Amino acid sequence: MLQRIFHIAKRDLTLEFRERYSFLSALLYLVAITFIVYKVFGRIEQPTRIGLFWILILFTCINVVSHSFSFHSQKRKYYHYILYRSYELIIAKWGINLIKMIVAGLILAFLQSIFANEPLKNILLFSQVYVLSIIGMTAAMTLISSISSYSQNQNTLIAVMSIPLLIPILLIGMRLSLISERIIMDTEINNYLMMLVGIDIIYVAILIIFIPLTWKA
Repeated sequence: MLQRIFHIAKRDLTLEFRERYSFLSALLYLVAITFIVYKVFGRIEQPTRIGLFWILILFTCINVVSHSFSFHSQKRKYYHYILYRSYELIIAKWGINLIKMIVAGLILAFLQSIFANEPLKNILLFSQVYVLSIIGMTAAMTLISSISSYSQNQNTLIAVMSIPLLIPILLIGMRLSLISERIIMDTEINNYLMMLVGIDIIYVAILIIFIPLTWKA
């Protein structure tokens, strides 16, 4: 199974490298918006900077994940249906989206540290929060992307359907980010981290359980 998943991921990465404008355009959007915001507003306070980070990550995630199934014509879907199991395909897609968003998060955190001239205070906690948050975000949005691929208004459906699912992750992620930057004091860090882990498990389970239903549609 793992070999087949790696094969699918390698094939999709090759396709995306040929059509790399989609991911690069999302990164360009991220860099441009960050640059403009800091040039217009100058110095930004830490709470605002944390909120800006998660808002930009949210919309970058929408831009990145919305292209997950853009290469799948109807004939190619039938071809994949014969060759692969549904969960193999979706795990490969989710893994690629996860890697992309980790790269985007590193770039955004680096840019904010440069523009604000202030490094992260607790890099370890912030990294844990981001990775746990992005696991759930990409899992939920990959499933929604697979569902919306059957519609002509794919990007609109992804934005409308995904944001309500991502609100709990964003709220917990923002609070833990504020704690990592020592803006607020809270002793319930482990509880919040466990909540993120629980949400991730639920979203990943939903992704694997429900993908056969959308795959056969």
